Amino acid sequence: MTHAALLELDIRAKHYGERTILDNLRLALAPGQITALLGPSGCGKSTLLRIAAGLDRDFTGSVAIDGVVQHGPSPLAGVIFQEPRLLPWLRVADNITFPQRANGAALARAQSLLDEVGLRADDGARWPKHLSGGMAQRVAIARGLFAQPRLLLLDEPFSAVDAMTRMRLQQLLLTLVEAHRMAALVVTHDIDEALYLADRIVLLEPANDAARQPVSHVFEVGAAHPRRRDDLTGHPLRAVLLERLEASIAG
Repeated sequence: MTHAALLELDIRAKHYGERTILDNLRLALAPGQITALLGPSGCGKSTLLRIAAGLDRDFTGSVAIDGVVQHGPSPLAGVIFQEPRLLPWLRVADNITFPQRANGAALARAQSLLDEVGLRADDGARWPKHLSGGMAQRVAIARGLFAQPRLLLLDEPFSAVDAMTRMRLQQLLLTLVEAHRMAALVVTHDIDEALYLADRIVLLEPANDAARQPVSHVFEVGAAHPRRRDDLTGHPLRAVLLERLEASIAG
């Protein structure tokens, strides 16, 4: 890995009890690059994301952001979860700026972010209970951008919305990463989503018995953006990923 990378992960081992979840995994993300984490349930995708976010320090190895080894959460990283997790007692603008209050410069930035994620500035005065699922997730993305992170960490961020909203939010992520020259690490179960979004896909395969160790495979997607969804159904990597996923589940 080089220090030019924005995020550098060197995870030698991560255990839950006697079970090895991650083993000898090294990964670097550059600005403007999206990497997708793909694999069956229980393979360690969300664990890897928590490690990258500084929320899990119980592992052997290191995490560096912008060349600096991290020992906890970094203000350079924004985390977006599967559920929006908006605080119901705060209006939208205050959710975006939390723990700050949405006034002055903070309110102006919240309104600017609402516009950037495709909502209206006056949506900032609404309560979370009045938002659709897609709107709530856009607010969560705006909240993740508020501190001006250089790295976005997303844990299945679009899985709880309908198909059309999901496509719009995927396009929004691509636009934001390009506009802000951020790096993004995205957990997904969806091969087509990974192929549409990612420059690189990391496939995690769990150890299915005590005699084996978990393994990871890194694939370069090799298709320039913007991508046509129809073209990706015939992408040669799709069949490879599907075969490996089926084998890891069956194994």
